[in-house]
Amino acid sequence: MKLSEISDKIPNNFRPIPFWSWNERLDTEETKRQISLMRNAGIGGFFMHARGGLQTEYMGGEWFENIKASIDEGKDMRVWAYDENGWPSGFGDGKVNGMGKEYQQKYLRMSDTKPEENVICKSGGHWFYYEINPFYVDTLDKKVTEQFIKYSYEPYYERFKNGIEGFFTDEPQISRNGIPWSFVFENEYKTRYGDDFYSHLEELFLPVGEYKETRIRFWKMVTDLFSDSFFKPIYAWCNERGLKLTGHLVLEENLISQLITNGACMPHYEYFNIPGMDWLGRNIVDCLTARQVSSVAEQLGKEAVISETFALCGHNVSFPELKGIYEWQMVRGINLLCPHLEGYSLRGIRKRDYPPAMYYQQPWWVEYDKLVEGLSREGMILNMGKARAEVLLIHPQTTAWSLFDADKNEGLKELNDEFLGIVKTLENKHIPFHLGDETIMERHAAVKDGKLVIGDQEYSTVIFSHCKELLPSTKALLDEYMSTGGRVCTANDLDGNNITDDKDISYTVREFDDCRVHFFVNSTPYEKTVKINAAGKKIDFYSGEYEAFDGIYEFEPWGSLMLVDTGDVPAFSEKESETFAKLSDSFFVDENTVNALTLDRCDYWFDGNLEEEDGYVLNIAERANALRRKVAIKQVYHVCINSVPQSLYLVCETPEKFRIHINGTRLDAVPEGYFRDKSFKKLDIHSLVNEGENEITFECDFVQSEEFYENLSKAHIFESEKNKLSYDMEIEPVYLIGDFGVKTGGVWQDTDRDASRYSGGFVIDALPKTVTLKNLEKQGFPFFSGELTLYGEIDITGENPVLKLDKKGINAVIIGIDGKEKHVLTDTKVPLADIGRGKHSIKLTLINNLRNLLGPHHLDSGESYSVGPPAFYKESCV
Repeated sequence: MKLSEISDKIPNNFRPIPFWSWNERLDTEETKRQISLMRNAGIGGFFMHARGGLQTEYMGGEWFENIKASIDEGKDMRVWAYDENGWPSGFGDGKVNGMGKEYQQKYLRMSDTKPEENVICKSGGHWFYYEINPFYVDTLDKKVTEQFIKYSYEPYYERFKNGIEGFFTDEPQISRNGIPWSFVFENEYKTRYGDDFYSHLEELFLPVGEYKETRIRFWKMVTDLFSDSFFKPIYAWCNERGLKLTGHLVLEENLISQLITNGACMPHYEYFNIPGMDWLGRNIVDCLTARQVSSVAEQLGKEAVISETFALCGHNVSFPELKGIYEWQMVRGINLLCPHLEGYSLRGIRKRDYPPAMYYQQPWWVEYDKLVEGLSREGMILNMGKARAEVLLIHPQTTAWSLFDADKNEGLKELNDEFLGIVKTLENKHIPFHLGDETIMERHAAVKDGKLVIGDQEYSTVIFSHCKELLPSTKALLDEYMSTGGRVCTANDLDGNNITDDKDISYTVREFDDCRVHFFVNSTPYEKTVKINAAGKKIDFYSGEYEAFDGIYEFEPWGSLMLVDTGDVPAFSEKESETFAKLSDSFFVDENTVNALTLDRCDYWFDGNLEEEDGYVLNIAERANALRRKVAIKQVYHVCINSVPQSLYLVCETPEKFRIHINGTRLDAVPEGYFRDKSFKKLDIHSLVNEGENEITFECDFVQSEEFYENLSKAHIFESEKNKLSYDMEIEPVYLIGDFGVKTGGVWQDTDRDASRYSGGFVIDALPKTVTLKNLEKQGFPFFSGELTLYGEIDITGENPVLKLDKKGINAVIIGIDGKEKHVLTDTKVPLADIGRGKHSIKLTLINNLRNLLGPHHLDSGESYSVGPPAFYKESCV
């Protein structure tokens, strides 16, 4: 493949495939509308994903009507099904685990005394028994997977054949609560090793007998069973029908986390057409996740490597951060993006489903297509180029098995730290390398012409001194490799790649028939000026056009560089000094601005009795649910208004379920459109409010079904039940929107991670006429969510003029000067060479996100970089 032959138009194969959360009552027309929104944003496809809040019967008639509508509307896109109602995959919406204990997940336990039930045997002075998790399945038994396929896969093929591209399987697992147990173990161990398994059970927990050998045998058996009994049958079923399998495992990050949940991660990736991973939250830490999955994919020639990412980042994650989080994975081998999450609806619990919302509800959606284009282009080039690595680093999971005893696991953390340190050393030296999994090597490795070959990859250097234990097949392979003169060394023995001397810049390279493409990523929040020892052309992230490159590159925070190597010597010319343009101190606010005020505290009564004064709204439903009966609920919100705005709307969800009064007058709950999400209904209350104190009252008869109360109890026990939970009735914050400002006369305090905490009241006032660009939340916009257009002046002077932007809390800025418009998403500096020197009028349109509108609010500490549902609650929740 030649780079010059790659089309400027990016095919859908390389465009994002988001999780599309089907979390509401589905409607075929709305389904088609939302697909059109995705298409217009440059999205390549979607995973139709049942999640908590779903009101349509899962796998029922209405469900499949919407599947058909999606296939028809998305015929030019990649249409994928998700194989479960919630997650983890495998339980078939409760149908499979509902078949009895043979099908249910089990855990091995050891006791000094004889247990009352589920006894296995007595061995070595201890009793052994198993505990049952009735809410999940035994993924180590092939007959369980047969039932899962029957329930979750076959109905799609029976109705639509190849109308969908394939399935996403999400976080199937063998255990989350200690050593797994399966009724197949006894015969399987005997068949494999010719030995009685029960006589060795004590060795899994205690350092007695040949415990290391027993643990390695056991976990190798478990890992193989997980592959052979779960992934392989599903993979085969899909491929036989021209369908594909993608997805990811759970807790992939390190040797310890992946052990009880998967045995080992890497062997299972063989049985995916598109193997994947996930990454949660904004924090970037040293881990194995991306290296593990990309190594297998590049060794076995997989179509792509997908990452489900951005979950838990929070609604205010910036475009540079989104780009940086994904590029940190891309430089380690990921090349297909699965954004988490596009919510069919944000009503009720749905708005707290591990945000950010990555969909039309976000104000920044209007600019998202530009970010999509750049990330897709990078993924395409990384995918179509050939990844080559000379160094193979043997993965020490076998050694980890020998150290695991389900208790102290002595030496396991030290092994994990040592291994991560070796990975880091190779990365800091910019040496391309792959991880070698012993089971994958057992299936696919050989020695050829003095090199160790795994599938499509050939290695001239092997590192394995950290592996204290190896499988017999690995020992034989390495002996053969070394006997032919193969090089064995440590990471410290290797010289660094001279491509750049900055160890904080991550690096990878792709080979094309006509060139090499270097990819550099700055995974830090700091600007870095770096010397690159290669000459060529820089590929512009947004346009794809080639630009001159002189060997010195100034990385933005979270910035990257994709460089087409021409083979010339870099010029290393000094960067021209910049002159920073000066903006006026204050800006005029566009008078058509729609502002917002979130109301999430009120007085409320249960059955006529005051339950809480100035209480947090999300406490209400949870307290009422705990009563497990009908509750007459009254809520009173207090709103102070200094100046009644020209337009004022109350925004609330399911207004038809409440009796709403404004200052004692019953509100006719006829919506006039929506705000942000189609479930956020706008009710005109302009004529019903006054200057001074106002009361907004909601009353309802709050009740859930008996089925809900039962499901809520289950949700506290295991995640599969929690992840598909749906409420019959919900009580949520409400919002006021209109042409007003929000006066904050209390106390502001700066907190961690660029956040501010406010103590005091909120008063609706006149819309500010002017603002400064810093701390807009303190100037009348604490809950603003949208586009804020400002008018001011810019003074452009000197050579090489640039405008430096601090976009904290702002995802995109549209700059208008002299009729020229610049859209700024990820850059902090905007070149102004095409604008004449002197003073100019400037128009700034600042586009933010849902963070200040939807929260989480009232946090105990600074901003959260790992935002799940509990972050929004102040009392117990699921």
